[in-house]
Amino acid sequence: MLQPPDFAADRRIESAAPLPVDADQLPLAETDFILSAGNGVTDWASFGELARALGATRAGSRVVCDEGRLPRDRQVGASGSLVTARYYLAFGISGAPQHLQGITEVGHVVAINTDLHAEMIKRADLAIIADAQEVMPALIRHAQERRNG
Repeated sequence: MLQPPDFAADRRIESAAPLPVDADQLPLAETDFILSAGNGVTDWASFGELARALGATRAGSRVVCDEGRLPRDRQVGASGSLVTARYYLAFGISGAPQHLQGITEVGHVVAINTDLHAEMIKRADLAIIADAQEVMPALIRHAQERRNG
């Protein structure tokens, strides 16, 4: 016969700290913070490092997934995942209509692109007109500085 667990007074919770989560294991439809890449990203090592530094889930445009840079389940857009994240950082994404359909329910969009007239820039709540490869290292440094002190 099974005995009920012993809930003696001397047993208690030692720690209530959150468990670490690999953001890339979260389905795009369930994550709150997405770092997304488009054709304007060429430094994939920095892109991955930035995602880790920010604790963001990596995603990409159809072009990026078609090239094999990210798995197909990381594709955002009408032919990929429709996302509802609170924050969406778009690096080098021009903003094709199919991609924009995938982010209609996103809370806040930050777009980094060299093209001032890109559709993603028009959709963004905050736009940075710059090359993604120049912005990523600066954000990595900033995230590391905030974490360390």
